Amino acid sequence: MHFSGLIVHNLARRKVRSALTCLGVALAVATVVSLVGFSSGLEQSSEEIYQGRSIDLVITRAGVTQRLTSNLDEQLGVKLKAVPGVREVNPSLTDIVSFGEGSLVGIPVHGWPANSFATASLTVTRGNRLADSDRYGVMVGESLATVLGKEVGGEVEIELQKFRVVGVFAGTNVYENMSAVVRLADLQQLMDRPDQVTEFQLILAPGLADDRLRLDAVRQKIEALADKHGQRYGLAAQPVREFVEGSTEMGLARAMSWGTSAIAVFIGSLGMWNTMMISVLERTQEIGLLKALGWRPQRIVKMVILEALLLSVVGAALGVVAGWLLTHLFAESAALKGLLRPAVSHAALATSLLLAALMGILGSALPAVRASRLSPVEALHYE
Repeated sequence: MHFSGLIVHNLARRKVRSALTCLGVALAVATVVSLVGFSSGLEQSSEEIYQGRSIDLVITRAGVTQRLTSNLDEQLGVKLKAVPGVREVNPSLTDIVSFGEGSLVGIPVHGWPANSFATASLTVTRGNRLADSDRYGVMVGESLATVLGKEVGGEVEIELQKFRVVGVFAGTNVYENMSAVVRLADLQQLMDRPDQVTEFQLILAPGLADDRLRLDAVRQKIEALADKHGQRYGLAAQPVREFVEGSTEMGLARAMSWGTSAIAVFIGSLGMWNTMMISVLERTQEIGLLKALGWRPQRIVKMVILEALLLSVVGAALGVVAGWLLTHLFAESAALKGLLRPAVSHAALATSLLLAALMGILGSALPAVRASRLSPVEALHYE
């Protein structure tokens, strides 16, 4: 029998055990694909929202990585607008709130001036765009409007305050479609943060964002802004990608996804080790016979590791399919619809396959070494 055929035969004659081992690998890979997919999808969605408004720089309080805790004076917008190269400035206050209807929690609400470029960038599908006269008026994303069952003219309750729906907009992605926009002054009053914003969103002069040297010069001028006493305001000017990747929320999402994935991989490796160790023990006499026929220890090691790798490859293929289905299943669930984006990147798939191979190698290393060290005489007399 050919070497590769022997490997397949060894696994096929223990069908139940091989199937259960593949299932364990598949569960680990599905966990990696789904969790990493969700975290990367969240990061990509956040970046797309800023890019959809043509934002080049995001200004926050220096040293603050959690967006919602950044606290800046709204009047700083005037100084930012005066920096050479800055074309438009949008003061933004963002908070995560609850809606009374349906007990919805964790909904992003943005407070913007009605005449800002951010408000103008929204694609209104029904009703009107938010105006200065719309006190306690709100624009809701299409997904949020569907979940709430509200249309233009209806009322929604945000943190116990009634808001009238003046328009429904189509966002750049599912995450933005599950958000709401109100006047900056209304959200400042609702959150008890008078004259405060969490960030400033800047559009620079055409072509400036693509010129690294000029962009760095603008960032330095912004971060050097100071009051009349020469005290710096402590601003951080970041390009969109740098801002999104460096946020605490994204870091936490990545850490949780990879941490859970690491646990799943460890459990999968233990399952592989158990399977291969039992397999080696059961085939002690067979391995002794192969060594008596002239098989070198390296060939025995290769056989055991390749058996584990074959199980890992089959399990990885099943896990990728299961992970893809899980991401779409959860993304379409009633509780998470619109909040999660099922993004399964090529990087996540490649990482999953590498982890599956790692599970195979780690789980089979010790059993393979044990098998290679068997004495032919002792192995043939093993009961």
